[in-house]
Amino acid sequence: MQLVKFDGHEGTIYVNPVHVVSVKKALKDTRIETLASAFTVKEAPEVVARMLGVEVAIDVTPQIEMKRG
Repeated sequence: MQLVKFDGHEGTIYVNPVHVVSVKKALKDTRIETLASAFTVKEAPEVVARMLGVEVAIDVTPQIEMKRG
């Protein structure tokens, strides 16, 4: 079992990447939701995803707005 170490407000948090359901950006921090509970960590969402072993794809395609007239 591989555990990833994060810094949370309550102290050090160890998370198993297999049990992670989602990683969401909160107002100031990042929320990691697992099968059992949720944790708030200080790292950015991109850093959390990279540490969990996820490849993040960022869409840089410009949005084209269709004008109806």
